[in-house]
Amino acid sequence: MISKQKILSMALLLGVTGFVPSEAWADVAKSIRVQGNKRIESATVLSYIPIKAGKAYDQGDLDLALKDLYATGYFSDVQINRQGDALVIDVIENAIINQIAFEGNSKLKDDKLKEEVQLRPREVLSRTKIQSAQQRILDIYRRMGRYNATVVPKVIKQSDNRVDLVFEINEGDVTYVRKVNFIGNRHISSSHLEKALLTKQTRWYRFFASDDTYDPDRFIADQQLLREYYYDSGYPDFRLINAVSELSPDQKDLFLTFTLEEGPRYSFGKVEIKSKISKVDGSKLQGLVSYAEGDWFSRKMIEKTIQSITEAVGVQGFAFAQVEPIISKNNAAKTVDITYEISEGPRVYIERIDIRGNDRTRDEVIRREIRLQEGDAYNTTFVKRAEQNLNDLGYFKKVDVTAESGSAPDKAKLIITVEEQPTGELGLAIGFSTLDRALGNIHFAERNFMGTGRTIHSDFTLASRRQEFDVGITDPYFMGYNLEAGADLFHVRSKRISAFTEKNTGARTHVGYKLTDNWFQNWSYTIQKDDISDVPATSSVYIQNMKGGNVNSAIGHSIGYDRRNSRREPTAGYTVTLSNSFAGVGGDIGYLKNALGASYFYSPLDEVVMNARITAGHVLRAGKKLRVADQVFLGGDSFRGFEFGGMGPRDAKTKESIGGARYWVGTLETMFPIGLPNEFGVKGAVFTDFGSLWGCALKVPATQIATDRISSNKMRASVGVGLSWNSPFGPLRIDYSIPVRKQKDDEVQRIFFGVSSRF
Repeated sequence: MISKQKILSMALLLGVTGFVPSEAWADVAKSIRVQGNKRIESATVLSYIPIKAGKAYDQGDLDLALKDLYATGYFSDVQINRQGDALVIDVIENAIINQIAFEGNSKLKDDKLKEEVQLRPREVLSRTKIQSAQQRILDIYRRMGRYNATVVPKVIKQSDNRVDLVFEINEGDVTYVRKVNFIGNRHISSSHLEKALLTKQTRWYRFFASDDTYDPDRFIADQQLLREYYYDSGYPDFRLINAVSELSPDQKDLFLTFTLEEGPRYSFGKVEIKSKISKVDGSKLQGLVSYAEGDWFSRKMIEKTIQSITEAVGVQGFAFAQVEPIISKNNAAKTVDITYEISEGPRVYIERIDIRGNDRTRDEVIRREIRLQEGDAYNTTFVKRAEQNLNDLGYFKKVDVTAESGSAPDKAKLIITVEEQPTGELGLAIGFSTLDRALGNIHFAERNFMGTGRTIHSDFTLASRRQEFDVGITDPYFMGYNLEAGADLFHVRSKRISAFTEKNTGARTHVGYKLTDNWFQNWSYTIQKDDISDVPATSSVYIQNMKGGNVNSAIGHSIGYDRRNSRREPTAGYTVTLSNSFAGVGGDIGYLKNALGASYFYSPLDEVVMNARITAGHVLRAGKKLRVADQVFLGGDSFRGFEFGGMGPRDAKTKESIGGARYWVGTLETMFPIGLPNEFGVKGAVFTDFGSLWGCALKVPATQIATDRISSNKMRASVGVGLSWNSPFGPLRIDYSIPVRKQKDDEVQRIFFGVSSRF
């Protein structure tokens, strides 16, 4: 008789085994075969799966094997079946790309699209890759504002499991930003807010620009620009609640809507500078504050003040000083009191310098503009200067220098991110210049030749009064040293002064280097063959004395001090330069020219730049022949309101200009926007030119009789207005000026139109 205990034990055993899942089985395959593979070796296929011959496997292993094989992207179909003692893997391989083609694209070149799709011939093709490439093409067209674009991929089968992949593209029309809406702006008008954005509403005059099309990246940047605009306009509590982009039903227009909350407007209150560094007196730094009590609150002014204090303390030897603004808001008075606390921060060393985004420019070209190397102590002043130096190169659309944490608390990585921009110029210009009359110009220049930083250029100008050819090369770091060196060949034929024709053919070499961060020195040597012809018999005896050919061999020198905030577009700072030129090292001509000049820049308002400059100099005879052409001539673009050579000494008999030996000339000018959209590139100017030109170092041979000269050192002056246009055809400038002080024989020219140098 079976006991109750045994019956219970058997029941428990049956109950437990009855709940074992049906898939929890195990099997062993004596062999594993691969079928259907043509390109991929069987051993390679087997290496991807977890099942091995002679080893136990279960359903989970089969599922994982299928997943792993599909994940390789090599197969369009995979089946695993048991045949006797063997496990058989049947595969169908994905096709190989034979070629990639695009049809219907006119706005984007094939090379650009091939780069975007990230597919190459002889690469395995899969459905996922096709969908990804299709989406990338759509994305790039949408960044161009073409939301109606469609892309249809087509696979054309060829022999040997190869396919041609063809993308049929309908680029569609551009989707323009029809309206930019702002909701919640009670104090600042929508028109002012739109000016702060990169994205603009479409207008008839924006045919040269593309900022009236929708770009998702630009839309994100606009949101930050809107915040900064309010923060800099006195609204520290500003909030951007929402930003939405909406397409019209026909997808031809796009509407942007920014919902915002301005908050109250605050002004600056009390400001104090405290220093925790014993050798730094905070009270003496009060003059570095970029704003005054009562000015509207501005984060930009706070950041500018922090930078100025940091640089000033750094100059005193505290490179790791930290400046922290402690902000206290008075909600009742709507003022913001700020205390700047200076403390000596921990020493941090640069572990690595990473350069990103330089697809064309070589790393060494960027590194040589940075005063820091791996292992150096991190210096905020040097970092800011490096960013400015890189911007001044003109190679990059955008430069961003940031620091990231390193492998230890006292180490940091310096990240330099750049966005390349075109540096080559190839242009054909036709225009009119007051000095040269009708002119045509063919211009080629490359400011970053093959990413080396070298500049090559050639210019050919054909004008009524001047024909010029110039070709040259400049290396800013010659032989790897901080030494700029270059050479030029030139030929000029001009007819500007009186009625004679002057031809100059020669070569020029030059070197330049920095003595310190702000001091620079340049040397040059020029040798040229000059020929003066077509001199009328009735011309001044001084002009007739120039006839014939001469060799001019001259050494040039300049030394200067430059404290501008930018070499390309300065808005603050000053320069002082002393220049000399000595002719007489061989050749037929002998003179010494000296000039001292200074320039000062100041920006009282955004986009408004004031410039004051003055230059004085003289010409001395240096034992050999000195000609009219070697003297100084003012007028035209060098002294507006007067013709070129229209002021200064003259032959008393013929009234012809013969140039002067002593001069000084000054300019006060303010450039400002005139209300047109920024993409027009048009700015206005008001100016005054003033100065004088007098004296004469000319002599005539003993066989000739010198005539009397008219010369006056009295000041001339003019006032005027101007327009400058950075046009697609080159920079253009037109000035209208009125002489308010002139002498009897001066020649007036009220309108001056010029094509600025494009190189």
